[in-house]
Amino acid sequence: MANKRKLEHESADRILANAWELFQQKGYKGVTVDEICARCNLTKPTLYYYFHDKEDLFVTVLQHQLQLFHDVLQKPGSTREQLVSMAVAVLDNFQAPYTVLMHNREQVQKPENQLAIREAFRGYFFNPLRALMQAGMDSGELHGKNAEMLTLMFLGIINNFINRTAETGMDNAALAAELTDLFLGGVSNK
Repeated sequence: MANKRKLEHESADRILANAWELFQQKGYKGVTVDEICARCNLTKPTLYYYFHDKEDLFVTVLQHQLQLFHDVLQKPGSTREQLVSMAVAVLDNFQAPYTVLMHNREQVQKPENQLAIREAFRGYFFNPLRALMQAGMDSGELHGKNAEMLTLMFLGIINNFINRTAETGMDNAALAAELTDLFLGGVSNK
């Protein structure tokens, strides 16, 4: 994995941001190191100073982005407020459904990198959201018997609206609030 100290440099930030966009647009296999370097206006040796190879960059990009979602859920607020914040973060940060990127992880060859992606997805994204669902169930804010099922339902709803704000006529914050309220209240008039 990339050295954390090196990642605190402006060039590393630029590489992570541009690679995140390119991996979402073209998928892991569709992006070349040359393309990332051109987009960042950097040389290959500079990229390889920060990242061992394209696979290391992909893993680091996913870890970096997933950490941002974890940070969102660490902020105080009601279950609804935290769900809206998470939905806004997903809608703001993904250009393609997150399941597409998770599918791209299958193209990662090194077992340690596959494990790192799985652990980052679970540790930074899925498990904190599941813990929020469980806390909501425990407090009586949410009904249900399975926090994992609630988490998958919520993510499924949000995932289907990634990059579709123009179709809805709402900005991401309004769309996130609407989708969260539908998740929490259901669609029944009863």
